Amino acid sequence: MKKYIIFGILSILISYNFGQKLQLTEAATEFRNNYNGSWVSIPDSTLRSIQLSKNKSILLKAKKAIDESYLKQTTTPFTKSKDETKMYYYRGAIYLDYWMLSNYDAEILKNVIAVGESEMNEATFGSFSKCLELDIKNQWKSDINNKINIYRNLSINNGVDCFQKKNYSGAFNSFKMGLEMYNVLSLTDTLAMINAALSAEKMKNTNEAYKYYKMCADVNYGNGAEMYQSMIRVLNAEEVKNEEKILNVIDEGKQRFPKDYILNIEEFNYWYSKGDNVKAQQALENAIESEAYYYVDKVEVKLVEDPNSCNCNDAAKKKRESVIYHLDVDVDESLPMSVKLKKNAIYFDVETYNLDPMFDNNLNYVINLLKDNPDLKLQLNGHIDNLEKDAIKDDPENKELINLGNYRSKSVKDFLMKNGISSERLSAQDVGSDQPASRGTSPFSLAKNRRVEFIIVK
Repeated sequence: MKKYIIFGILSILISYNFGQKLQLTEAATEFRNNYNGSWVSIPDSTLRSIQLSKNKSILLKAKKAIDESYLKQTTTPFTKSKDETKMYYYRGAIYLDYWMLSNYDAEILKNVIAVGESEMNEATFGSFSKCLELDIKNQWKSDINNKINIYRNLSINNGVDCFQKKNYSGAFNSFKMGLEMYNVLSLTDTLAMINAALSAEKMKNTNEAYKYYKMCADVNYGNGAEMYQSMIRVLNAEEVKNEEKILNVIDEGKQRFPKDYILNIEEFNYWYSKGDNVKAQQALENAIESEAYYYVDKVEVKLVEDPNSCNCNDAAKKKRESVIYHLDVDVDESLPMSVKLKKNAIYFDVETYNLDPMFDNNLNYVINLLKDNPDLKLQLNGHIDNLEKDAIKDDPENKELINLGNYRSKSVKDFLMKNGISSERLSAQDVGSDQPASRGTSPFSLAKNRRVEFIIVK
C-alpha cells in the first residue's frame, strides 16, 4: 500500500513538473519564435504601431504562460537549475517588453498601473538579476546585456521626447526605467540619473528630485558642487522646509568643496536667518574669498635711476582696486523688519559716495517698506573701511575723505527723499570704521565695510 502511495505522489510531482516545464517552453517559443522584437528600431510611428498590434496577442500569450510557470515553481521548484535560470530570463524579457509596450497601448498601461511599480520591478529587473545570479555558465548574460542596452536607449529617447513635450511625468518614468535597466548590469547611468532629477524637479516632486540629485553627487557627477547646489535648491522649494536636512547637505557639500561660492552663500543665509551673526559672517567671508579673481593688465616697467625720485609708494596708496560688494539675496518676508533692512544695505566703491545703479532694487525695497509702514523711522549709518581711514590720516585736509561716511549716508538719504520719503523720518550719521562688517584685509573683505546700513529708530 505504501508503495502505491509513494508511486502516486511521484507521479503527481512528475506530472506537475512536466506541466511547469511545458508552460516555460510555450512562453519561450512564443516569445523567441513568434514575437517580433525589431519594433524598437522601426522609425516610422505608423509602421511601428502596426507591428505592435501584431505583437500584442503573442506577448500576452507568452506572459500568461510564463506567469503560470513562475507561480508553479514558487511551490514546487524546478528540478534542474538550468530550467530555473531559463525561466527567470524569459520572465524578465517578457515583462520588459510588456512594460515598454505600455507606452503605446492604453490597455496594457492600465494593467501595468494596476500591478504596481514594485511588482513590475521585481518581475522584470528582479528576474534578470536572478538569472544572472544562477547563470554560472554565462549562457544568458550576452542576451540580457543586448536586450537591456537596446531598451535602455529606447527608454532614454522616450524620456527626451516626453521632456521636450513638457510631459515631465512620462519623462521621469522613462529615465527612471533606463536607470533600473543599467542597475541590472551593475552600470552607472549618470545620463538617466540627472535627467530623472531634472524631470522630477519640473514636476515639483522635490523628494524624487532630491533623491536623484543625491545619486549624481554620490558618483561625482557634475561640475564641482553643482549637485549639492541642486539638492539645496529643491529642498528650499518645499512648502515646509527641512532646515536640518538643508544644513546637512551644506555641510556634506562643503566637506568636499569647502570654497564653493554658492554653498557658502547658502550657509550664510541659513545662519543669518537663525541670528547667528558670527557663523553667518564666516560663511560670507568664505564666499567672498572664493570669488576673488584678480586680473593684471597694461603693466609698464621703467628704470628709476634715483629711488628718491620715485613716487611708487604714494601711487600705491592712492590707487586701489575698484571693488563694489553686492550680493543678491532674496528677502524672506517673514523675517523681522531689522533683518530685512540689514539685508538691503548699500555698498560703495573705494573712496566714493556715489550710488551705483546695481542697488536700485535695494533702495526701492526700503522705500516701499517705509511707505507701507508710515510710523517707521530710520537712521542711515555711513561706514568706511580701514584703508580709507588711513587715507584720511595721510591727507587730513581732504574734506571729502574726512566726511566720507557722512557723505555716503546723505547720498542714500537724498535718494529716499527724492522718492517721496519725508526727511523727518530719516537721519544720517557718520560711523567711520569703528563697526566693520568684516575684519578681513582682502579687497573683497574691505568692500563689505564701505556701506550704509538702515537702523530702526525707536
